[in-house]
Amino acid sequence: MNLALGLADPDPQQAFYGVIFLTFAGALGVALIVSLLGILYMTLVVAPNATQRFTGALRERNLRSFLVGLPVAGAYGVAGAVVHKVPALFSIVALAFGVSLVLAYAAAAEDIGRRLYWSCGKEGSRASHLAAGWLIFAFGSLFPVIGWFVIFPYVSLSGLGSLPLGAFGRRVPAPAPAGEVEYLEK
Repeated sequence: MNLALGLADPDPQQAFYGVIFLTFAGALGVALIVSLLGILYMTLVVAPNATQRFTGALRERNLRSFLVGLPVAGAYGVAGAVVHKVPALFSIVALAFGVSLVLAYAAAAEDIGRRLYWSCGKEGSRASHLAAGWLIFAFGSLFPVIGWFVIFPYVSLSGLGSLPLGAFGRRVPAPAPAGEVEYLEK
């Protein structure tokens, strides 16, 4: 009797490989859940207005966000290469890059989730947009070749590019509620 993971096989090497596979699959699942919770916390509690601006920039200017993301990622790469021999400075660059990626993935996940809900004809909340978009992005990035070399880099770079576009782009004032518009017109 041979199970797919080799756990019932009398060969200890096959059993070892099965246990290693289960360990890494479980660790990957935990990492995905923790990263989703971190992005949800960052977006909804720490910086809700900033991530909303980044998401808006990504939604309105998707290709431009990708093109701006190329030099942003390059700047982090150059900064890391320049300071790699000084651990304190390299840690600061790595921390800044990590925070930028969390914000970029939050913007990208919210944009993906919003587009998914829109295509289904539903509204949804920001949290549901983030959760759905993050899960689609995370699982899509796991596919060999297409996920590794197309989905993951495109979403990462367009998310990174939405940061300067959302931070330094023009801000459109929010529309006034319906009651105020009627009051102002009278």
